[in-house]
Amino acid sequence: MVVQMTAGISEKDERTLAVAQAAVRLGLKPDIRLITGTETSVVSVWLLDGEKVRACTIPEHTFRVMPGVDSVRRVTPSAVDLAINGGVVNHRIKLGEIEVGNDLPCLLIAGPCTVDRNIDELVGALVQSGIRHIRGGCWKPRSNAVSFPGFGKRAVGWFMEAAAKYSVSTIFIEVIDETHLIDVQQIQQEVGYAGQVVVWVGARTSNQNLLRKLGCQKRYPVMIKNPVRARSIREWINLAEFVIAGERYFDEEGSLIAERSLAQGNDQILLCSRGVEHNDEESPFRFAPCHEWITAVRRRYWPTVGVDPSHSAGTMLDDLVLRNLEAALVHQPAFAIVEVYFDGQRGLCDADQAVPLCRLHEVQAMIAHHNQRHYATNIS
Repeated sequence: MVVQMTAGISEKDERTLAVAQAAVRLGLKPDIRLITGTETSVVSVWLLDGEKVRACTIPEHTFRVMPGVDSVRRVTPSAVDLAINGGVVNHRIKLGEIEVGNDLPCLLIAGPCTVDRNIDELVGALVQSGIRHIRGGCWKPRSNAVSFPGFGKRAVGWFMEAAAKYSVSTIFIEVIDETHLIDVQQIQQEVGYAGQVVVWVGARTSNQNLLRKLGCQKRYPVMIKNPVRARSIREWINLAEFVIAGERYFDEEGSLIAERSLAQGNDQILLCSRGVEHNDEESPFRFAPCHEWITAVRRRYWPTVGVDPSHSAGTMLDDLVLRNLEAALVHQPAFAIVEVYFDGQRGLCDADQAVPLCRLHEVQAMIAHHNQRHYATNIS
């Protein structure tokens, strides 16, 4: 990672030294360099890996908000192999006994759109099929005010009880506001679920207070779906930056209080591409998939990025969810989160896009083939 100071700031300027000191506190090794050009000179602070901390795991926003910083960029291994001890290692997140990351095989996450009273039976069936990472909606942000909003806290309890019973490695739960995060924490403690919980921010949620609160805790990784009306990747990344930044503290003159602010932020980020609204009445897709965003994020940003083929397809008619997943795998997502429900039954939300349980093996085979082709291995 390279922090470039604003032109005119010297190597010994207190703002440059503050960046270096912040890096040391985070466990990195700062290397201050002066780059002299034909017209001006610029100071950059190269942040090298420490003994226990890799620069690639530190949020860019940590340094971008500091006084005197002009830009922060990550460098590719080919550019500075020697300077960063062999190159940047892609950001990875621990989920149970495995890691998920942009340089690792695609992880399958499956489960119902909405958690209902049948969740125990469904979780048992998923685990029996080899699924160890399960999604389930408890609070459902809806575009229609009278649509079913999920069972809320009751659903969290049902879900965690089933997950604990069947020793599920990871569960994914959507949260809409700050109180939901508290509910998840309390219920996990009450139920005694010892697995990993990932909380996710859905495509219709842009609650900045929630995003910052998610950044103030490091217990749960955070998955962020792209906004449903997004027209650029930058809008998606902007949401992640609020989590990465956490709470920012300022003095009465509006200056950042670095000592309090730099300790904030959660960089355990998963980005999930789920498609955006479109006006094409002839398209079979509920949302425009925009799978190319996966490749763009992999190339330009460090968080782990995956795909939700269920929402953009919107239906299993003509196997559209499966065909959509196949198209997404070309872009090598780190994970695929797929809605699955009982054969011949309809869930309470988005029933048409759920893969029947009897066809889950087709999804597993597709991902296994992809992983064997690209990584010579398979994970479930």
